[in-house]
Amino acid sequence: MLFKDNKQLYDTLYKIFEYEGYSIYCYKSRSGFEKKFMNLDRRGKERIVFSLKGQIHVNGNELEEKDMAYVPIGQDIEIGSRGETVMFVAETDGTNKYDPYVRRYKEATRMQIGQPTFRRSVVVTIGEKDPANRFIAGYVEDSLGEWSSYPPHKHNDKPEAYLFYGVDPGFAVQLILDDGDERAYVVHDYDTVLIPRGYHPHVNTSLTGSSYAWIISAPPNNRNLGVEIHPAFKNVNLGKSHLTIQENESK
Repeated sequence: MLFKDNKQLYDTLYKIFEYEGYSIYCYKSRSGFEKKFMNLDRRGKERIVFSLKGQIHVNGNELEEKDMAYVPIGQDIEIGSRGETVMFVAETDGTNKYDPYVRRYKEATRMQIGQPTFRRSVVVTIGEKDPANRFIAGYVEDSLGEWSSYPPHKHNDKPEAYLFYGVDPGFAVQLILDDGDERAYVVHDYDTVLIPRGYHPHVNTSLTGSSYAWIISAPPNNRNLGVEIHPAFKNVNLGKSHLTIQENESK
């Protein structure tokens, strides 16, 4: 499902989507802001706060672009910025209350993966070993004109969202392939694609390439980066990867 960036909506926290307890909100400002997001204070929700444009501060912590702040269940979010900002809040269900923390983009686990035609840099900011109920999150920076989320793979029990940036003035095309339902979405900066299930490769132009934040909400008993490769692509040489390949069992 594609959610286009609302280019006219500023200085308002708005919900991009809600899917089975997993939601993402956006807040954009042209000149900075100071807010306490009381309307997000719903018990039983853990959250990730990050900016794709501009510096922000979250509960007393200064965050650079693409740093991520983990906010545990039951805690409010006091947040602000001093200049132009494009900020997101992801939330999902949780039962365990962990300590809050910040993961720095520059210090995160990073690897170059793939082969020619599907090379990219993957950053795992909140990984499987970090304390969280459901979230796993990070970034991908694609190579110009190449495929990403490739070979095509799926993880049907782990809904994921892609939040695109660094695309304009080019574009990327996101595919979702699921049991004969084949969809293609043209995406630009700050568009969001929700992937409830299905294979989800995408390709970008050679003009700018594309980058995106990826946020997974996984079941607590299966909080990992396990995926199933499309049967037609099972012999593609994946090379080094952050993913764990599982047998294709689900229909």
